Amino acid sequence: MMLSFVLSGLMLTGFAQEKKELKSDTKEINAPMHKHSKDRKHSGLRNKNPEEWAKIKTDRMDQKLKFTDQQRKEVYAFHLKQAQDHKKIAAERKLYREKMRKQRTADHKKMMALLTPEQQKTLKDSYAENHKMRKEHWRKDRQMRKGDFQKGVNEQAGDADAKTT
Repeated sequence: MMLSFVLSGLMLTGFAQEKKELKSDTKEINAPMHKHSKDRKHSGLRNKNPEEWAKIKTDRMDQKLKFTDQQRKEVYAFHLKQAQDHKKIAAERKLYREKMRKQRTADHKKMMALLTPEQQKTLKDSYAENHKMRKEHWRKDRQMRKGDFQKGVNEQAGDADAKTT
C-alpha cells in the first residue's frame, strides 16, 4: 500500500511538471510581436552626436566584417557623413513642422474672422465630430489588427497541435 502511494505521488508530480511546461510554451506564443521602444536594439543611438553614432555603427560592422585599418577609416568617414546629413535633415524637418503649425493656426484665425458667430459654432462642432470619428475609427482599426494578430497566433497554435497528433 505504501508503494502505491509513493507511485501515485510520483505520477502526480510528473503531470504537474508537464502542465507547467505547457504553460510556458503558450506564453511564448502569446507574447507580443512588437517590443516597446526601450527594448529596441538601436534606441541607444537616438541621443548621440554624429561622431558617437558613426563610431558605434562602425564598431558593430567591424565585429562582423573584420575591417582592415584603411577600411575602418573609410567606413567611419562614411557613417560620419551619413549621420551629419541625417541630423541636418531632421533639423530642417522640425523647422518645417513648426512653420506649418504656425501657418495652420494663422489660417484658422483668418477663417474664423470671416464667419458669423453661428457659423463659427457650427464649424467648431464639425471639427469636434470629425475628431471623435477619427478617434473611433483608429480604435476600431487597432482592435481589428490586434484581433488579426491573435487569430494568427491561435491558428499557429492549432497547426502545431495538428502536427503533434
